[in-house]
Amino acid sequence: MDLKISLKSQLYALRELLIISIVYFGLIYFLYLNAEFDLFKILFLSTFAFYFIVLLLPVMVLHINYLNNTYKHLRVEQNKLTINNAIYTENEIDKIKIYATSQHFSDSVGVSALPYNDYYYYIKVDLKNGEKINLSSLIDYKIDKIITENFKTIGIIEQPSTFVMLLTK
Repeated sequence: MDLKISLKSQLYALRELLIISIVYFGLIYFLYLNAEFDLFKILFLSTFAFYFIVLLLPVMVLHINYLNNTYKHLRVEQNKLTINNAIYTENEIDKIKIYATSQHFSDSVGVSALPYNDYYYYIKVDLKNGEKINLSSLIDYKIDKIITENFKTIGIIEQPSTFVMLLTK
């Protein structure tokens, strides 16, 4: 299965933020048309600070971080991973770690979860020679399931985290 970071996969990761943004700015526009200007300014400034710090900033930081620190194209087959014409088989892989929020592991999404909780996670493939390969969810939202299904003989470790920042390539 060929996987790559595409516009479609990026929009899928950003879909919750896009929906929240459309609703938020639609409501702000409605208030702009119907409220007194001073009241509108107070509402806009107070809600925009929340929107920016809690919703927009974490998603943008993670999205840019994942674009810069992961492989953009790979091929996954049964017990075989191909990246940039380098083939890694199950014999060369030591372990696979999935770094995600607890909401991703428990499939708990919805209003109580932040936009990045379920859609942003990454996989670190530790090779026996000490090399590490990072694969982000921007490649495919179900990359963890794809890797788990194709590498059943390798130990897969789930690492819960609150903010899943990918640090190195």
